[in-house]
Amino acid sequence: MEAEYHRWYDEFHLDEVLQVPDFVAAERYSLVESDGSPRLDGTSHLAVFTVTTADIDVTMSAFRDAQKSMTPPACLNADSVILSWWRPLTSRVLPVVTDHS
Repeated sequence: MEAEYHRWYDEFHLDEVLQVPDFVAAERYSLVESDGSPRLDGTSHLAVFTVTTADIDVTMSAFRDAQKSMTPPACLNADSVILSWWRPLTSRVLPVVTDHS
C-alpha cells in the first residue's frame, strides 16, 4: 500500500494543502538509514510545508478548518501522522566561499 500512499500524497495531498492560505511550498523527504541511525517512532517519511504569514495563529486555524474536508486514503494510518509547527530561528546559513588562487 506504500505506492498508493505516495501516489495520493504527490498527486493529491500536496496540492490540497497548498490551497490553504499562506502555504507557499512543499517538499517531501524519505529517511536515509545508516548503521545506528535511529528511526523516529518508526517514521520514515517527512513532509515540510513552507508557510508565510504575519499571524501564525490565523494560519494554523485555517489549516485545521481545511483538514476537516481533507479525506485521507485508506492506505494511511491516521495514528502514524505527527503534525507540528516550527518557526525558523535563523535565516539560511551558507558556507563562506574563499578564493584560494
